[in-house]
Amino acid sequence: MKRIGLIATLFFIAFVFTQCRDDCGDSYSSPGRLIGISGIHTETRPLRSNQPSSNIDSFGIQMVVDFLFAQQEAKWSLINTAYACSPPPRPRHDASQYIDSIKVFSEPNYGSLSEITPLLSYEQSMDLSDFNSSQEKGMLEAYGFFHLKQKPIVAKDYSFSFYYYKDGAIIDSSFTKKYFISNQ
Repeated sequence: MKRIGLIATLFFIAFVFTQCRDDCGDSYSSPGRLIGISGIHTETRPLRSNQPSSNIDSFGIQMVVDFLFAQQEAKWSLINTAYACSPPPRPRHDASQYIDSIKVFSEPNYGSLSEITPLLSYEQSMDLSDFNSSQEKGMLEAYGFFHLKQKPIVAKDYSFSFYYYKDGAIIDSSFTKKYFISNQ
């Protein structure tokens, strides 16, 4: 009788341990199927580890896209678990399937223009105007940087308004705080 109790106990313990699994790890596990965008925000950020100066080569405007995911079907489990893990690395999702053009405005005017879309590049490889007019959209990542291609005529505090479009309609907008930009 003791053997049957011991075997039953071992099977029960083995069953409990098969219900518990460690979801912590180095790789990002997708929270579900990507279905849209819930919001976009922008911030002025340093391009290197040091603090940004007023020189346009020391900072970029970071765009952060918050995506919506369809819930994955839950795997059956007898015991619900919760983990305290280090955050996984940020995933690289393509936002260009939800954004087909971006217009950027400056307050006050950056030079003689209030719309500065032609003066921006994305990740220093793609002109924002080319992205807007291109049939073949480039990879617009969820955590990308916009860079100013030229200095302003007048050194001032500038703020930038970003308007994101899909099929000709505004889907979201974001705004930066005022930031001093030098003309030197």
